[in-house]
Amino acid sequence: MANTWTAYYLGVAFAATKNMAAVLNGNAGGRVIRIKRVGLINAQTAAVSGVVCSTELRRYTGATLSGNTAVTPVAHDTNNSALATITTGHAGTIVGTPSTLRRWIWSSDEAKVTTAQNNEWETLVPLNIVYDSYGDTTVQPLALRGTAEEIMVYNVSGAAGLLDTWIEFLDEAS
Repeated sequence: MANTWTAYYLGVAFAATKNMAAVLNGNAGGRVIRIKRVGLINAQTAAVSGVVCSTELRRYTGATLSGNTAVTPVAHDTNNSALATITTGHAGTIVGTPSTLRRWIWSSDEAKVTTAQNNEWETLVPLNIVYDSYGDTTVQPLALRGTAEEIMVYNVSGAAGLLDTWIEFLDEAS
């Protein structure tokens, strides 16, 4: 079984054209990172004048991840080998050629227990999972091969509130 990891990006503030969460495979040694699941949680706990954010799941080729806020992935098994040349983080400079895999609209208003609007539903699993390759074994996980391939949750527009994101991935030989 491949080593499984979760990178959790806690309380990232929305901003237009921002990297909200990314995993970069910088390994030229044949490692393959397979993205299994990407999920989001509306993490805004104080009242804000929420806005509608346009967000995308993107794959980048020729990517670099610099000036970012690093995130340390957590191994699902403490015997997993170290994640050499895998970079995870948010914000920073975005470089590379993007391809959009999925686009969605996100309400960045705070969630309330007294209503049942979009921003409340965004706090519930499985309603907040934006990519999942576990349920259908005929769908390939997103593969980051070779050097400079990256997956990113990218906020196109909208700038209020906080977002938690998790990216669950496998680290395996090619």
